[in-house]
Amino acid sequence: MAAPTLWTRDQLLVAFTLYSRLSFGKLHSRNPEIIYYAKLIGRTPSALAMKLVNIASLDPVIIDSGRTGLSQASKADRQLWQELERDPQAFNQQCQQAIATLTAPDEAPLHAQEDTPPDYYGHERMAITTVRVGQQQFRKRVLKAYDERCCITGLEEPILLIASHIRPWKDIAEHRLDPSNGLCLSALHDKAFDQGLIGFNDHLELLLSPRLNALTSDIVQSQFEQYEGKQLRLPKEPHHAPNLAHIRHHRENLFGKHESIAVLA
Repeated sequence: MAAPTLWTRDQLLVAFTLYSRLSFGKLHSRNPEIIYYAKLIGRTPSALAMKLVNIASLDPVIIDSGRTGLSQASKADRQLWQELERDPQAFNQQCQQAIATLTAPDEAPLHAQEDTPPDYYGHERMAITTVRVGQQQFRKRVLKAYDERCCITGLEEPILLIASHIRPWKDIAEHRLDPSNGLCLSALHDKAFDQGLIGFNDHLELLLSPRLNALTSDIVQSQFEQYEGKQLRLPKEPHHAPNLAHIRHHRENLFGKHESIAVLA
């Protein structure tokens, strides 16, 4: 019986890219996206699906949820996971290069689509898009920590939720995947937080900037004013609660500083 062919690094990088895009329940050989990528890397859909479930066994989000992947993660799988944890940006670049290397010459060029829904694919042909692997992992962890609800309003539709970085992705590499550097916010509140229109005090109570407080529409009252001074919804796990140093940094360096922005869009 022939020995199994070892996975190449490029094949594993493609697998990690796909893992970052799919929910745990979609890691099966009938998934059209898995079928497509399996053909791309020269593996069977079953082999790729099994590899993805082995990768899942390394994912703290999966482990914390009580689910388990397969127990056959290889040394190479573990090494790549460590690379992802250590430097998500560099790892993402390697994933993009691996996909570019394995893509046929007549494939459409890659286009970065940061907000592409993770399971999106076309009916006529599978569109390959680059994804920030680390950011997808960060999103999984933050949404899991907050039970997939906006920590301000309680909105529970994942499509409308953003895993917001408290300190920007580019600022602190060592905290990029740490849920305590994240907030689960609706798309509206994520934009407001990113632009400094809202912030939080050291008690994690919502603050509104003077610019926002000056507005008088009903939407401002219903989406912002009624939550002013109220503490955000905290994660169940204390170690996932927002890092107060990061909250303070946002408040001191961004909150209320962009009073000249023209629109909230």
